Amino acid sequence: MVVDDQAFIRQVIGTELKKLGYEVSFAVDGLDCLTKIKSSTEKIDLIIMDVMMPNLDGYEACRRVRQELNETMPIIFLSANSLKTSIIKAVQSGGNDYVVKDPDPTKLLQKIQQHLGSPS
Repeated sequence: MVVDDQAFIRQVIGTELKKLGYEVSFAVDGLDCLTKIKSSTEKIDLIIMDVMMPNLDGYEACRRVRQELNETMPIIFLSANSLKTSIIKAVQSGGNDYVVKDPDPTKLLQKIQQHLGSPS
């Protein structure tokens, strides 16, 4: 699941993941993410989570995924913020990894494959 309030980012990441054979779902913010996880009949294997979003930011959404929903799937934060404090906060909220947004999606795709392996 790609969680980002920017439609362009969701589209770019979704396109790249689909090219590699992954199935992709989307959420527009943290609240939408929680709602979709609760109502999903499909297993969500990994979440790519933006940090700064309206309604519910990525840190709090991650905490709720871990605590309220008791979900253990990998969560990779994807943010324009490269500050060490942001990375630490992401890990403290339950994130598994952190990637700084880059026009070249190579690093993000490597992290996804590291956590999931190649799609079957």
